[in-house]
Amino acid sequence: MLELIWGIFNGVLLIYLFVICFKSVKLIKEKIGFLASLIFVLGLLSFMSKSNDKNLADKNIDFLNQTNPKKAFNGNSFFHEVLLEDNLTSKIGLSILVGEKRAELTILNANCYRTGFISGTNWDVEHVDIDKQKDKNYCSYLVRGKMDWKILGITIFSEHKTFRGNALLRK
Repeated sequence: MLELIWGIFNGVLLIYLFVICFKSVKLIKEKIGFLASLIFVLGLLSFMSKSNDKNLADKNIDFLNQTNPKKAFNGNSFFHEVLLEDNLTSKIGLSILVGEKRAELTILNANCYRTGFISGTNWDVEHVDIDKQKDKNYCSYLVRGKMDWKILGITIFSEHKTFRGNALLRK
């Protein structure tokens, strides 16, 4: 519920910021001129655009065959989904790719994700650790991450979260 209120608050602030910017551009155009208002708008747009240096592939954690660039696996595979957190507006989950060969289960890949209404917050995965013991059909997981609470793109508060538990690996 708090995330929903936070997102609505961010939306209202963003709309108010646009209103202020339009009034400022109109005032600058009337007082200084068209060229000054154009430079002001271009300056605002340059501040608003931010480069996304994070690569989504970095969030995937591959476990098998680190020396082989193709990461080949000869056998069947299936996904297992683990729900880590379920709020009113969003969910944080862990997707595990499991390989099966001759009734032996192997963890191939893991991906932590977030879905739902995420306005004003940002989930950043810092660490994923999955431990599967030989001859067992479950694994234990440890996921650490940081939830950044933002207002208009500025981080106000960072909340560190840790999820640990066991997941039964079944199709």
